[in-house]
Amino acid sequence: MGRPILTPEEMRAAEAAVISAGLDSFELMQRAGDAVAEFVHANWPEGRVQVLCGPGGNGGDGFVAAAKLSKLWREVSVYCAVPVAELKGDAAKAAAMWNGPVGTLEEAMEAPHDLVLDALFGAGISRPLDGIAAALAQRGGRVISVDVPSGICGLRAAPLGPCFIAEGTITFAALRPAHVLRPASALCGSVFVADIGVPVQTRLMENSPALWLRLLPQPGMADHKHSRGHLKVLSGPMGATGASRLAVGAGLRIGAGLATLLSPPDALAVNASHLTAVMLASVESASDMAEAAATASVIVAGPAAGVTPRTRDYVEAMLASEARVVLDADALTVFGDKPADLFARLRPADLLTPHPGEFRRLFGDLQDSAVNKVEAARAAAAKAGCCVLLKGADTVIAEPGGGAVVNIHATRWLATAGSGDVLAGFAGGLMAQGVDTLAAASMAAWMHGEAGRRIGAGLVSEDLEGEIPDILSMLHGEIS
Repeated sequence: MGRPILTPEEMRAAEAAVISAGLDSFELMQRAGDAVAEFVHANWPEGRVQVLCGPGGNGGDGFVAAAKLSKLWREVSVYCAVPVAELKGDAAKAAAMWNGPVGTLEEAMEAPHDLVLDALFGAGISRPLDGIAAALAQRGGRVISVDVPSGICGLRAAPLGPCFIAEGTITFAALRPAHVLRPASALCGSVFVADIGVPVQTRLMENSPALWLRLLPQPGMADHKHSRGHLKVLSGPMGATGASRLAVGAGLRIGAGLATLLSPPDALAVNASHLTAVMLASVESASDMAEAAATASVIVAGPAAGVTPRTRDYVEAMLASEARVVLDADALTVFGDKPADLFARLRPADLLTPHPGEFRRLFGDLQDSAVNKVEAARAAAAKAGCCVLLKGADTVIAEPGGGAVVNIHATRWLATAGSGDVLAGFAGGLMAQGVDTLAAASMAAWMHGEAGRRIGAGLVSEDLEGEIPDILSMLHGEIS
């Protein structure tokens, strides 16, 4: 499912709202702690559980969980960062539910156990772990964390210093940025979101077919190739044609009714020798490109196009047309010296698909200065005035108005030449069929990841297109 993502501050506000509406705050803690215990017992049904409790709400969740785990006949030992007498409010009430002894964190260091339930500090932590907490984090072993592994900033999605590395993490109501963004997401293990009765509203979602399945193009019996959109892709010169063919083939395969490769004259023969269903047209000037754009639904430009003045002229001609445009690779780099020239021409329905290096060329140190990758992509979309798909293991897709999607449905085997060209083609092919740009980019990223997962080791980019018929058939089956 497409799970919502909240910052720690937004989660605190959501909890405050439901408490002000009449829900007792300790009831909320009990629900959270019970969910933690059930998560641990269901997924790690054997072994001695060492519960590490912090001084605040996360620690309170840990005490509630420890009490419930003991009722499930689990062997549980509890250790707290501060003396129980110093706990206040709901954390003190939760500690009173635990009938056994409570040791210090120093005592936990050498105590026998099989599993650690890390309930020390939550996603809102603002300083590095130190002292015994840092030593416990570096001890290793099997860890299940509450909210996020202690030592990780939930907003920045990065360790602040030493941190726990979890096999599994349970959080509440919604994901946090740390659960989906690198490097923190790699330290969280499998992440489960428990419903504790806190309604959330957000414009940031985890990518999933649940978000866009009903928007997936469904050809009707009366449809024909022209009604399904015309995708055009700009080819590079004779010695650099493969990337554009990957993109145009991907766009046709994912459903565009027509696909044309716009080729420089010197590359016509080599492109023609590789194409069948894809049409071929010659372009050698900006006026040729303007003419081609006039009959296109969407144009993809950039894969091996060349970092040349001609590429820049072609992009400017595309953006002066009514066709939506997907810009990748060289079509982005060619504006690296004057990105404002590009931003002035982009429209909200256009799409940029940079990898981090290309992103830096257009947007400078934005990714370094932003609090996390989501906020960098949002700021970039606002600055460019169009949708931005910032690639990576944690691909972020953002629109100028602030809506954003994080795609973690991927695989390490996609780290291969041409993979991004196929992704641009998938997005262009879906946009050509009339899909909204943010939804099309989200669909493309998910299906790209799904194709990669199905292929696995040994993947080369030419393999990805071939997985799409089965993926589309699966998705269409879920609609019917």
